[in-house]
Amino acid sequence: MVKNLDTKEIWKFSKSFVKREGILLLACVLAVSSSLAVVPKAEYIDWRVLVLLYCLMLVVGGFKKRRVLDNCAVRLLQRCISLRQITAALLLITFISSMLVTNDVALITFVPLTLIIGKEAGVDVGKIIVWQTLAANLGSMLTPMGNPQNLFLYARYNFDIIAFFKVTWIPTCLAVALLAVFLMRQQDRQLKVSLTSVNVERGWGLIVLNLLFLLCVVTVFHWFDHWLLMMITVTVMLVLDRGLFRQIDYSLLFTFAGFFIFIGNLTQFDFLNIIRDSFFGSATGTYFSAIAVSQLISNVPAAMLLAAFSQQSEALLLGVNVGGLGTLIASMASVISYKLFAEAYPAQVRHYLLMFLYYNVIGLFLLVPAVYFLMLY
Repeated sequence: MVKNLDTKEIWKFSKSFVKREGILLLACVLAVSSSLAVVPKAEYIDWRVLVLLYCLMLVVGGFKKRRVLDNCAVRLLQRCISLRQITAALLLITFISSMLVTNDVALITFVPLTLIIGKEAGVDVGKIIVWQTLAANLGSMLTPMGNPQNLFLYARYNFDIIAFFKVTWIPTCLAVALLAVFLMRQQDRQLKVSLTSVNVERGWGLIVLNLLFLLCVVTVFHWFDHWLLMMITVTVMLVLDRGLFRQIDYSLLFTFAGFFIFIGNLTQFDFLNIIRDSFFGSATGTYFSAIAVSQLISNVPAAMLLAAFSQQSEALLLGVNVGGLGTLIASMASVISYKLFAEAYPAQVRHYLLMFLYYNVIGLFLLVPAVYFLMLY
């Protein structure tokens, strides 16, 4: 009986782990299996990207714990007097914050706020959360630190910041136009919500976090040494808040490491050069492949996988960001908002998924050709 119970518990845990860490397992399987055919090398791992991710997660975790973003959102929403204004404020702050603190953090912070408004005002917020998810995924494409795939591609192809913005600013403007069209479809009515003011833990700790964030940004731009950044960040955080080290998404770091090894191993297979030259040699092939692969395995692993085959940096950057629209797993940030909504409204999950698919398909239908003809054709 005990043995049977233990087996059931192990099976239940295994299913939960696979469901939660599927991308990590994929990266590990690919890394190990490819290493059976060739000898992996330590230089395959891009430590600069891993260090930047680690430091950014620590600093952003500090901001989140001090509720800096919550305070900004509440102050903005307190000035809104209608449903459309509230929706616009939520989309705006999600869109802008995703450029700085990643799409994941933007949704983790602001979707719960939307749910609170929905409960208090009796508003169906499913559509608003779908739009917030679009805002986070599309807004994050503007900057190198907006999402993990941007950070990886920025380092992989050695972009300079001007060249990067030349690629991303037009699609970002198109995203603003798309969200504005959706916003105009929002039925408007007078609505004033009473939100409790958020107390931000101010003082030298917040000042230090701002300085560390600035240091992370200049390191992303290649203006500061990444190992020195890590030494400073870890030392400061050990003094400031040791608890943040337990909140780091270490699975993301190991996922990146696994894909780094896999990509490095692939470069040793000569026959793959034929595939690279024939299919990924063009911007068109890379762009549409990135969009398609993102629908199946999410845009972060898609970026890392296709980077092994393609030198079309701009096409890949655009493809994995536009490819964040579509299926629920096209961007793992979308899964975050889905889980938050499903927990609050379990009976409305099917309706939410249909709305999510509806607006994401519209977004893909409009943005995929627009970005292609404006940027790559």
